[in-house]
Amino acid sequence: MKKSELIHWRLQAMLREHSFPDLKYLGVRPDSIGVDQHWYKIGEAEVPVDSITELDSEEEDDESDTI
Repeated sequence: MKKSELIHWRLQAMLREHSFPDLKYLGVRPDSIGVDQHWYKIGEAEVPVDSITELDSEEEDDESDTI
């Protein structure tokens, strides 16, 4: 399985489990060279899944536990 397919399936799982106002699945359509890709809207940008290289979570640090 290609890395882009794994990222697509991870994004699909994330969208099923959580609500992201700035992430939307747009479906399958050709990329700039005519290859069908899964497309996502991230913020205002529409990108094919093979352009997404990694998924990082942004977690806020709770500093109340620091001394």
